[in-house]
Amino acid sequence: MPPRSETVAVSTLKIKPPPNRSPAQNGTLWLKDKHETDGAEGLWRVHDKLYDLSKFLKNHPGGSEWLELTKGTDITEAFEVHHLTKLPEQQLEKHFVRNARSKRNSPFTFKDDGFYRTLKGEVMEVLKTLPKQPVNTSAVFTDFLLAGTFVFAIIANSFWSYKIAVLGGLFLGCLTIAAHNYFHKKDNYRMLYFNFSLMQTREWRISHVLSHHLHTNTIDDMEITMNEPIIPFLPHEKPALAKYGYYVLFPIYWIIAFHVNFLKRVVYIIKGDTHLIQWYDWVPYTLPLAMYVFGDQSLLATLWMWTVIILVGSFHFSAVGYNAAHHHPDIFHDGDAPRSDSDYDWGLSQLDAIMDRVDITGSHFLVLTNFGDHALHHMFPTLDHGTLELLYPTLKKVCEQFKVDLRMTSQWELLKGSFLQVTRTQPNPNPPDLLKKY
Repeated sequence: MPPRSETVAVSTLKIKPPPNRSPAQNGTLWLKDKHETDGAEGLWRVHDKLYDLSKFLKNHPGGSEWLELTKGTDITEAFEVHHLTKLPEQQLEKHFVRNARSKRNSPFTFKDDGFYRTLKGEVMEVLKTLPKQPVNTSAVFTDFLLAGTFVFAIIANSFWSYKIAVLGGLFLGCLTIAAHNYFHKKDNYRMLYFNFSLMQTREWRISHVLSHHLHTNTIDDMEITMNEPIIPFLPHEKPALAKYGYYVLFPIYWIIAFHVNFLKRVVYIIKGDTHLIQWYDWVPYTLPLAMYVFGDQSLLATLWMWTVIILVGSFHFSAVGYNAAHHHPDIFHDGDAPRSDSDYDWGLSQLDAIMDRVDITGSHFLVLTNFGDHALHHMFPTLDHGTLELLYPTLKKVCEQFKVDLRMTSQWELLKGSFLQVTRTQPNPNPPDLLKKY
């Protein structure tokens, strides 16, 4: 029986529970669970076929890490969402081994005439006409945030100013979110900016890209399960302490999230998980080194000011991230009545699990630094955030064709909704398409 099975929500999408579901979960354990539930038989599964991509690892255009991480798992959603042309399908067939022996554990479908593939086809045509300037602008913004983080950190340390340290922390929080734009893509140096937060690109490629993005708000979403029972987003019976203690614990966690993720990684390394040791683990320490070399403080004082900056950055990143799109009583969470549990188009599942923010959409900088244009980002994660705004006419057109809505609300409404969601114990009896329209 899965851990805590008596206190967590049962999947209304009929997803087999992860065997090691627990607050101690990390990327390695999540992938281990997928090996047991995905029926990939040690290979790579796409829909109901198995492929051996071992000889293709070094030739993978996105970098070998993606295939190394996913060996032995069902990569259907990842394959569909991260490849927008037909060429990868042709390449994949060269590595076919046999048909899978079991049914997919994932409930999501990708039919040619379904919502997602229809939208993807329309977007592919539009992408041919889009300018490159938004992509370049994102890069300029991101590099500016990196420079600002270093400049304010050094000044804060030199003049021992907590006010300037707060500015440095805000720049770090924005930089971490902006860097997230890059680790969805093929390997590149800007994705390493994420590591200044003390968190790690590899771990987030698992927990965020492969888990959260593809299995949003389900019991296979590691960003849901890794925070239970302290932050119980899924609707089920919860102790009063878990429900209402969250109002106190959540903001505290925002402040220490960067450090918690770092310490958790250290613990797993001590336990022998050497996968968590990466060549770029030195990156975050260049910030305190610069503060010490160019500042006029002792090493101990420098480390303290760096800690303050990390705490502020953590607060910004977490306060935005946890309340950006996914948690509100009217958003689908596993346990609620689904739109369908037998033919659930993956693109529709994203619309059901997301609300976008009217006060973020429209500003390139705010979108880049606040997880903006979230529905389009989930459906096309390899596209630059700066490009997403130009896809709204296409999204609206396909939504009208399928008679569905992209729900738009405010940041304030989502912030309130996030707290309300944690206290919600009763699943929504109606599917998302029958709930309140925004």
